[in-house]
Formats: sequence, structure tokens, C-alpha cells
Amino acid sequence: MTATTERPRALAGSVIPLPADPPHERAWLGFAGAFVASVAFLLLIPPGWARLDHLWAEDGARFMVDAVRSPALGNLVEPYGGYLHTLPRLVAEVVALLPIEWTAAGFAIAAAMLRALVALITFAASGAYLRSWPLRFALAALVIVLPAGNSETLNNMSNLHWFLLYGAFWALLWRNAPRVPVALFVFLAAVSSPLVYILAPIALVRLFLPRKEVPIAFLVGLAVQAVAMLFATRTPYSHDEVDPVQVLLASLLRVPVVAFTGSERVSQFYPAHGNLVILVALLVAAVPMVAGLRFGDRAGRTLVLVAAAYSVIVIVACLVLNWTHVLQVQVPEVVMAGQRYSIAPCLFLFTAIFVGLDATPATTWERAVVGGSRYLIGLAVVVSIFAHLRVPNTVLKGIPWDESLARARAECAAGAPEARLEHEPKGWFFVVPCSVVGR
Repeated sequence: MTATTERPRALAGSVIPLPADPPHERAWLGFAGAFVASVAFLLLIPPGWARLDHLWAEDGARFMVDAVRSPALGNLVEPYGGYLHTLPRLVAEVVALLPIEWTAAGFAIAAAMLRALVALITFAASGAYLRSWPLRFALAALVIVLPAGNSETLNNMSNLHWFLLYGAFWALLWRNAPRVPVALFVFLAAVSSPLVYILAPIALVRLFLPRKEVPIAFLVGLAVQAVAMLFATRTPYSHDEVDPVQVLLASLLRVPVVAFTGSERVSQFYPAHGNLVILVALLVAAVPMVAGLRFGDRAGRTLVLVAAAYSVIVIVACLVLNWTHVLQVQVPEVVMAGQRYSIAPCLFLFTAIFVGLDATPATTWERAVVGGSRYLIGLAVVVSIFAHLRVPNTVLKGIPWDESLARARAECAAGAPEARLEHEPKGWFFVVPCSVVGR
């Protein structure tokens, strides 16, 4: 190794440290148990249970219909909305092999399993940065129980890319990861998310370190996604002029506030208390992050800065690129429109927060201050989750999949050559030959 490569490698190793040894055999049993528990939580909470019999948006009207009507290889490289959705399309190809009655459940179960996989990657990879096992567990658990993540984005492939982005982030930081499966994961994440470019600097730094399969696979996926986006067309949601003040307020509400309360409760807090809720959320988040910058090592301080920057970049990019008047904070439900935009930014924010909580020395007076933030964060998240679980009605109130299928079969029995399958949200549908639904 030459001197010109030794210094960059040493610097890369100091900001992306090597975790402890890979999990021993008994630990894998714990991973398996956590995976099953995570999937069960996502599917069996009231909104999750409804997802087993309700098909959501592009899962039906884009991915499923294309899997039924078009060749598989062409589907996997077909852009939609301006970018590739290879993993959702791959899942649709598998679901299309099942009896059509299982379509809604097939998408819901696949999405829940992939989200649980992201949580396991988070737990395993964060061992290089978080000394505390409970904090690692809590950070990974937030991938599953994040209040903002269990409404619009729950158990559907259409919105899985928000979690894939976060999973790819940790997979790139996981230096002793199983090579082939994690390389496959980051490749599929790269060809399924339009925001993966922000992770390119991490992948480039990883190239200075051993075990280059994961960053190379990611960069290849990034190149494929770039080519697709270069030639794809994207129809904007609206042509409303972007309001910088509204973007700032919406960003602050959708990340630090939503991270601790969930989207639904913002519609109660913000109209009643105004910008005070933003100031409180910023303070609670800032205290442990400042502690991480003060007490953390080079890797910890770098992660605080990078995760916080990603949180800001993602939410601002999402709002600016998709700006419409319904995203303004004075609309009646404040941040309920576009709930999905909060997912990755909130997870990145919690990453920066947890690094600070872990880095603060136990013998200093600062520990009392940061410890107070820890309890406030934990209490806010637990209360928000509990409130979400007690919502009497799920967010899916439209036509169930079995009823939609029954209507389609009635159309075919009446002599129609094709059938219309309606699904969530209201107004979404797709049309397939009667041979698919059965007469």
C-alpha cells in the first residue's frame, strides 16, 4: 500500500469504523425472533390488518397490472414517475403467480417483511457507532413503530423506497456485512429509489476500505437508475409556485415535530400552539445532537452531521420537487397530505439523536440534561404510538379487495372481455382480461 492510498484509507476507516465481530449463532435466533415480531406488528395492528384486504395505489394500478399484462424483464426496467421501481415490480411479478384473491395480502406481507429487514440491518450496522445495546434496539425498532410510518406508508410497496433509502444508508456503513445478500440489497435499493444519490459519498468513501462488493453494487445500481432517470419523463404533481417560507415551516413540522408526535397529532398541536411546538421539538432534538458533536469520536461526530444533513436534504427536496398548495401548513390537516415525505428524514434525525445519547459520558452533568432528552423522546414516541394504535378506524375505508374482485367477476360473467378492479385510495383502478380474475 502506497502512502497516497494509506492516508485516505485511514481517514475512511476513522469515519466508517469496523463493528464488532459478526453475530454468533445464538444471536441469529434473536434476529429471527425480532424479524417475526416486526412483521407481526406491522400486519396485525389495526391499520396493518386492513392492508391485508386493501390494495394500495401503484401496487395495483401500476405494478400489478404491468405484471399481468407485460413481460417480466421489460417491467423490471420500466420507469414510472421518472425513475425505476425494480424491487416493487419484482415483488409484483411474484404476487402475480399467486391466486388473484391473495394479491392484497401478498403485497402487504412482502412490504412488511422488507421493512423488517431494514430494521435488522439498522440494528446490525449501528453496532459500530452505538455502544448501548438498548439504544441500538430502539433505533432499529423505530423503523417499525415510527408514528409517521404507520399510515400512508404502511405495508405497501408503493412507498417502500423511503425505508429502502434508510436501509441502504446503514448497509453502506456496515463494513463486515454478509457480502452477497447485502450487496444485492443495496443494488435493489438503488434501482428502486429516486433519492439514492445522496448516499453516493458514503459509497465512494467505502471504496477505500476492504470488502468493496457492497459499495460497488450500490454504485452500479446508482448508474442504472441514473440512465433510467435521464431518459424517463416525470409529470409534476402541480405547477404551484414554491413558497420558501412555507417549505421551511412544513419541513420543521414534518420532521422534528412529526418524529415525536406522528402526522395525525400535528393537526391538533399546531393550530392550538402555533410555532411553539416547533421550538420544543427542535430543542429536544438539538440537545443530544450537540452532545454527540461534543463527546463523540470522529465517527460519531461525522454520523451526527451526515444524518442531520440527510434529514434536511430529503425533506426539502421532497417538498420543493413536489410542491402543491395542499402542503402548506395552514391547510386544515396541516401535514396529513404527503405523510410519506416524513419517513426517511425522521429516521435520519433519530440517527443523529441516538448517536448523541450514546456518546454522552455517564459521569458528567451533561448526562442529566441529555438523559432528560432521552426520557422526553422516549415518552413522546411511546405516547404517539399508543395514540395511533387506539384510533378506532383505519385509514383504509374504501372497497376491500375481495369485494372489488367479486364485482370484476360479475362484469366478466355478464359478458365483458375485461374487468375493472378498484382499490385504494378512492378513484384508483386497473383493468385486466377476464382470464386473470376468473369468470
